[in-house]
Amino acid sequence: MELAINNGLVIDPKNKMHSKLNIGIRKGKITEITQKTLSAEVTIDASGMIVAPGFIDAHMHEGNYNKTSDRIDTGIFESMLKMGVTTGIGGNCGSGPEDPIDYLDAADRLGLPIHLALLVPHNSLRRKVKAVDKYLPVNIADIYIMSKQAENWLNCGCIGISFGIRYIPGIDKNELHIISQAAVKSRKIIAAHIRDDADMVLPSIVELMEIADEYKIPVQISHIGSMGGYGQMDEVLSFIDLNKSKGLDVAADCYPYSAFSTSIGETTYDEGFLERYHTSYDKIEIADGPYRGTRCNEELFKKLRAEAPDIITIGHVMQESDVEKAIAHPGVLIGSDGFMFEGAGHPRAAGTFPRVISEYVNKRKLMSLNEAISKMTWQTAERFGIPGGELSVGCNADIVIFDEKKLEDQATFENPTLPPKGIEFVLLNGKVAVRDGRIINHNLGRAIRK
Repeated sequence: MELAINNGLVIDPKNKMHSKLNIGIRKGKITEITQKTLSAEVTIDASGMIVAPGFIDAHMHEGNYNKTSDRIDTGIFESMLKMGVTTGIGGNCGSGPEDPIDYLDAADRLGLPIHLALLVPHNSLRRKVKAVDKYLPVNIADIYIMSKQAENWLNCGCIGISFGIRYIPGIDKNELHIISQAAVKSRKIIAAHIRDDADMVLPSIVELMEIADEYKIPVQISHIGSMGGYGQMDEVLSFIDLNKSKGLDVAADCYPYSAFSTSIGETTYDEGFLERYHTSYDKIEIADGPYRGTRCNEELFKKLRAEAPDIITIGHVMQESDVEKAIAHPGVLIGSDGFMFEGAGHPRAAGTFPRVISEYVNKRKLMSLNEAISKMTWQTAERFGIPGGELSVGCNADIVIFDEKKLEDQATFENPTLPPKGIEFVLLNGKVAVRDGRIINHNLGRAIRK
């Protein structure tokens, strides 16, 4: 046997396991789960620790791939790995690689810190037909070209299609529906940053529900906390549950913070955003560049929006009570919405998964540890139809070992890349990738194709 994990509390919600057991691993697979102490070439003593399936991030934003240099920016993946994530789902919010299959091929060739699955990014489809104005619709001929390209990428391994309707408000019903039809044959998922938030969140959800109803395919509402976290969450969750009761395959994901992050030039900040969020300019924090850490006033906001539209911001505008309701709901998965740009970003990219346990399980008592791990592992794998999320004989040995008493997110808005405490080991394919919070193997992850 190549590796053994002894004396840990094994928690696997899919298989309803919650016992002190020992795990043996060979050739990247779990080969034995037993009560007897195991010997191996490498032995991990997990006494006092929890052994769980590696976490799966339902919604993240992958680092850029430079085809010329054949290099992937792995900063975000390293932050993911340090917080126990072994698989991420990228290509979200309609934004992602120009060619997702090239990216997956590069991931297999170069290796990544974690495994990666990609959705077909809608914006990449628009770029294929040179539809560069986000406020304008696309002509019907180009829509069919985009749909065919989406189908090709799905056939080559992408796990679904993602839309950033908020970010491309020119998308009309024809564009949304015809491109979504590319996923019907394979019944792959449609994920969307919906068209609007706050008081307009329900009509925006209805637009996505129509896809689920008409084509009988699963739909995923991205980061529901930042869409309905302004006093609407009770109504939003009730509406989602009502539609599930009617047979629609719909779910959502959420990150455990009451602040969103986006570029200052995005449509989120189009005219009327202050009224929509019932907020003021000083709730908008600059997260990179020379003004990093500065809260906006009207003059600074307008200056940066005009001169530096790619500047990252943090919007401290959501209601914590609404985020709590979403995180605790059994049908809401955990997705960090994490991204990193030269060390700038939101603490969700480095703190989401430990924070769910330390803050929402241990401190606020909103759910049990088993419920939290379930939302972060097998429920996400099952939702997107990818492997992982369980500890069963024959499965890939993607495992996180953590000390629940020490587990704590440390990333802050000032220092968003700080790794958590308490993640002792992370294994990918049966090999140790993280030990004592430090990455010792950076390229064990591979592409996931479906």
